[in-house]
Amino acid sequence: MSDLYVYAYKPATHLCAEGEDAADFLQSQFSNDLRAFCAGRCTYGLWLDAKGKVQADAQILQEGAESFRIISEDSGEDALRAHLERHLVADDVAIEPSASYREAFALIGEQGSTVLEALGITVPEPGQYSRGEGVFAFPGKRSRQVSYELLLESASASGEALRVMESLGGQSVSADWIEQARMSSGNPRVPIELGPEDLPGEASLVGHAVSLHKGCFLGQEVVARMHNVGRPRRGLFLLRGDGSAPGLPAEVHRAMPEAVGRPVGQLRSAVPVENGWQGVAMLKLQAVEAASVLSVCEHPILSVEPLRGGEA
Repeated sequence: MSDLYVYAYKPATHLCAEGEDAADFLQSQFSNDLRAFCAGRCTYGLWLDAKGKVQADAQILQEGAESFRIISEDSGEDALRAHLERHLVADDVAIEPSASYREAFALIGEQGSTVLEALGITVPEPGQYSRGEGVFAFPGKRSRQVSYELLLESASASGEALRVMESLGGQSVSADWIEQARMSSGNPRVPIELGPEDLPGEASLVGHAVSLHKGCFLGQEVVARMHNVGRPRRGLFLLRGDGSAPGLPAEVHRAMPEAVGRPVGQLRSAVPVENGWQGVAMLKLQAVEAASVLSVCEHPILSVEPLRGGEA
């Protein structure tokens, strides 16, 4: 059986930011560090508001000194563009939707690199992207296995990618399959699991999608204060239960009669797995640390663990 799993999707956001001030403007707004400005860089991070709350996420691909692409699978394009333009003052920056054809593939497994090579694309190193005829490729973060994202710019490029993947025995996978892999890899889905009421520290993203060494950016002061002198009261956790996946969103309670009516969190995503379901919830740390038995829809949760590798 081929070690190549393929998931097709359409990015919700594909913006182009261009202009003399584009690099400095994006650096002042984006949570991660873009300072090593050079073509070919690919950086994942968040867009926060002044209170440090998560508004969106994105991969930023730098094409040149004054040219960037902003890609997000789930964060809405109109809302993100409006968020950025609210902070433009006298900056020489134009932010426009890409006119490119919009289709993308996630490639999971060792043979993903073979697909790239067959398409004439250099396999990108972490923090970099590569470009071929009508296609961008950058490292993925959906799985514990090696993964890549292919962003197609034309129907012909998409057709050629499909031909190559089929020739290598690529297996098309469902949204539930890819979600299970992503959850198990510890990466939260923005804005579904981590959104406008949440802080990056509640998902243990400081140091990963948020840099506290880059200097000022929107929301930086709040995030830095919590990281250095505070402690989040909530965190994202991976839950597993038996039976059918609950309807979403669902309240999480302590599984004690006297505690019913006092939720300790919210289940924000769930997919079926063998012998039950797994999902991601925002939970009060106090309830988790007290080793309380938790339930969703009056069904006990079988296991609770931090979404990101032991961090809370």
